[in-house]
Amino acid sequence: MKGLFWGLLTIDLHFFTDHYPEENTKTKVKKFNSYIGGPATNAAITFKHMGGTPNLTTAIGINSFNMMIKEEIEKYKIPYIDINANMPSDPVFASIITNESSGERTVFSYNPNQPLNNKMPEISMDYDIALFDGFYVESAIRQAAICRANGIPTIFDGGSWKNKTDELLKYIDIAICSEDFMPPGITHQEDITAYLLKKGVKKAVITRGAKPIIINEGPVNLLVEVPKINVVDTLGAGDIFHGAFCYYYASSHDFLQSLEKAGKIASFSCQFHGPRAWMEAKKDI
Repeated sequence: MKGLFWGLLTIDLHFFTDHYPEENTKTKVKKFNSYIGGPATNAAITFKHMGGTPNLTTAIGINSFNMMIKEEIEKYKIPYIDINANMPSDPVFASIITNESSGERTVFSYNPNQPLNNKMPEISMDYDIALFDGFYVESAIRQAAICRANGIPTIFDGGSWKNKTDELLKYIDIAICSEDFMPPGITHQEDITAYLLKKGVKKAVITRGAKPIIINEGPVNLLVEVPKINVVDTLGAGDIFHGAFCYYYASSHDFLQSLEKAGKIASFSCQFHGPRAWMEAKKDI
């Protein structure tokens, strides 16, 4: 299976503590990790681990973290296209604090919002599925339109509403959004899927952590349960869900079964520290 993953790559600085720090205090942590992250990047790494062949299209450019980025991408054997190749470009940073007493994570992010290279690379259409995380939205809109025209299923990872998201949704087949994804004018969670379908999305999904997944397929409304687990760390769980879903859906085109299997993978990943440790432990889930 070949997948196109279009969106963000970040530098993640991940701190683990037994409580969330109070303001104007100093907190010493016993565990710290750093790695590349971001919705599209984590999904691509998951897709690769599941047995697929991803291609990540993102913006890296020239910066002091190039060596770290290159080493991690090569470690996971992720082919990639850098939109900002040969351009000076500050990286996107995320500092994450995981509260080990609850497993919940808090994220502080910095996106320099720099201009992209106006000359977009030519992308092959030899893909079984394409995922867009809503970042680099103008280029994403163009690429999603091309994918739709070529019959490639398009998946949207909606973490939060961003400028021009509604334009991107016109070319999306399946939108899988978090419960924090609130379009303009929408105040109730139950109205999100109806909004997505109205914008042209064929299937709308809302993930809600440990709560059942909400599914709206036009006249069909369903809830899919997620496994009950002992949560250690939720960082990257949504991205892992998207990567696993893309792999299963590209393989079978069974929508509900792909959601259920992806939910099991994402839940399993929450039993480990960070977004990668589950890969070393994964057996039959």
